Amino acid sequence: MPHARRNPALMRTDLEFRRPALTDRAAFADWIADWQGDAYEVYDWIFARAWTDFDWYVASCERMRRNGCPPELTVPLDAQWAFANETLVGELYLFYEPLVGDNHIGYKVRPSYRRKGIATALLSHGLDQLHERGIAIARLSCRDTNLASAAVIERAGGTRVEDKRGTEGQINRRYSIPTHRSASRNQVKALYVDDVDP
Repeated sequence: MPHARRNPALMRTDLEFRRPALTDRAAFADWIADWQGDAYEVYDWIFARAWTDFDWYVASCERMRRNGCPPELTVPLDAQWAFANETLVGELYLFYEPLVGDNHIGYKVRPSYRRKGIATALLSHGLDQLHERGIAIARLSCRDTNLASAAVIERAGGTRVEDKRGTEGQINRRYSIPTHRSASRNQVKALYVDDVDP
């Protein structure tokens, strides 16, 4: 039975995707200002310096696209920004090798642009990028409490597989999702049969 997949009629087509660049300094400053006071910590871990050093962040994104950021990030990360009328509205992370076995895609939506279809567009673009790389099934995860992200993944055709406890003790939902609508449900479920947690 074919697996459910994105409905093109519901997709935003007004977004422009491009990699971080120094020419986007003002757009990034505006993006950062929108995150002030938000409950979600948009930049932490290896990205914490992005709050205060734009040049470093752009250079780091280029470096991580080639080499990752060992030892914390052992696989390359391709960061892409989504713009609507030159406003930075979303950030997409693509891992062409799954991060810690669980993620090919990560994304963030600007607080003032939530519930406008941006997350769906980010995920769809990420799936298309993976498909072009020859990756048939993508892995994604989100915190069990992040019902909005879970809904986006499930609407895009994600199949929930065994949950996993994260490093901070939280429960993470784990999903497999076809990058192309021809992928079958059996292919998706088979992905984790021999999966061994580290």
